[in-house]
Amino acid sequence: MEIKSTAPTKANLIAAKDHLKLLNGGLDILDKSRKALIQAHDSKIKQRDELNDDVNDTIKKVSKNFKKAMITMGESKLDDISRIVPVDNSIELKENEFMQTKVYDINFVPTMLNLSYSFYETNEAFDIALLSFNELKYKIYKLAELDTTINNLDRQIKKTSKKVNSLEKVQIPKTEERIKTISSLIEEKEREEFSKTKMVKDKKIRDEKNTAN
Repeated sequence: MEIKSTAPTKANLIAAKDHLKLLNGGLDILDKSRKALIQAHDSKIKQRDELNDDVNDTIKKVSKNFKKAMITMGESKLDDISRIVPVDNSIELKENEFMQTKVYDINFVPTMLNLSYSFYETNEAFDIALLSFNELKYKIYKLAELDTTINNLDRQIKKTSKKVNSLEKVQIPKTEERIKTISSLIEEKEREEFSKTKMVKDKKIRDEKNTAN
C-alpha cells in the first residue's frame, strides 16, 4: 500500500521504508521476469526466422512438384482428383503458460497417402506433390504457432516493461524522496526539541545561581 503522509513521525518513516523495500522487491521480480520473457522472445524469433526460410524453400518445392504433376496428368484431371482428396484435420492445439503468457504448441502428424483416388488415375509425380504439400502444411502450422507465441510474448514484455519503468522512474523515486523528507523533518524536530530542552536547562541553572546569590 502506498504511503502518502509525510508527517514527521517515526511510524511514517518506518512505513515508508517498508514500502520502499516492497517496491524494490517487486522491481527485482519484474526485471527478472522481463529478462526471461525477452530471452524466450529472442529464441522464438530465431526459430521463426529459420523456419520461415525453410517454408519458403518448401513452397518452391511444392510448386515445382505440382507443376510437374499437372504437366504429366493434365490440369483438368489434377483438379478432379484434388476434389476427392480428403481434408486432413489431424491437428491438435495445446495451450500452455510461460510467465503469465499464453504459448501454443501445435501437433500435426501428416497422414499417409490413402486410396481416396485410384493409382491408375495418378502417377508418381502426383504422389510426390501430395507428400511435399503435407510437409509444407506441417511447417506452416509450426510457423503460425511461433508467430502467435511471439506476439503474445511481445505484448507481455511491453506490459512488464511499463511496470518496471513505473517502479524505477516514479514509485521508487517518490518513496525515496518521501523518506528523505520525513527524515529531514524528524531531524529538524529533534533539533528544535534539543534547543528547547537546552534553553530550559540553562534557565534553570541561571535561576539556581541567582537564588544562591
